[in-house]
Amino acid sequence: MLGSKYQPYPISDLDPTTYKPYTKGQLVPLQCIRRQIDNGEHVFDSEGNIVFAPFMNCLETNSPLSLKYMEDSNVKCTVKFEDEIFHLFQLYLHKDAPFTCRYELRPNSGIYLPIDLSFRGNVLESHFDIDPNLNVVMLSNNENEIVAGSAFSSSTNTTKVIIGQNVELSFNIKWTNAHKEIIGDDNVGVYWIASRNPWLVWIYAAAGCCVGIILTLVVSYKRIGKKVQLESWSKVE
Repeated sequence: MLGSKYQPYPISDLDPTTYKPYTKGQLVPLQCIRRQIDNGEHVFDSEGNIVFAPFMNCLETNSPLSLKYMEDSNVKCTVKFEDEIFHLFQLYLHKDAPFTCRYELRPNSGIYLPIDLSFRGNVLESHFDIDPNLNVVMLSNNENEIVAGSAFSSSTNTTKVIIGQNVELSFNIKWTNAHKEIIGDDNVGVYWIASRNPWLVWIYAAAGCCVGIILTLVVSYKRIGKKVQLESWSKVE
């Protein structure tokens, strides 16, 4: 049966239930893939494994960035963009290589899940412009495991960066609960973000439809108006 081929992700020989789950406020370290600065390829160890390293040091704490489990926060992390970091960010912004990090499903379990940090900006000849504000959304389940995460630039502001410059990165971190649901006869488990108020979902959906209809009518009216105006001018001539 097809359902028998499905396996839980992440696949591991370790049993995560043998490790204590996260507690509120507990630090969640991030480890990121080490890459070669000239082409963005992975750095491998002698056994052929991808090398991970702690996230860049924040000058405010002189330690790598960490998240606090189930605590929303806005964290300022000033990073010195020395030669290696500068050239890596050129690759990240140009989308030549993803800025991929990882975190543990449960503390000290050795079971990791990935998270991509999607900074946006423009790479120019002598510098690059970067949006230093990053939204970080983390999902936790009822067992206090971190099951998913996403991070993406969120503002319209940019900062000009040259080699050697200190740049303040802002991480707007939000946590939310995800509920597991079994889909179909194949017993496929998926996580959904639970809304605190289901009616809000319908309200937002209805509001979105109304806005879409209004914008469509306005745009159509303007187009028709311009067409009528052009036709009237052509008749006058």
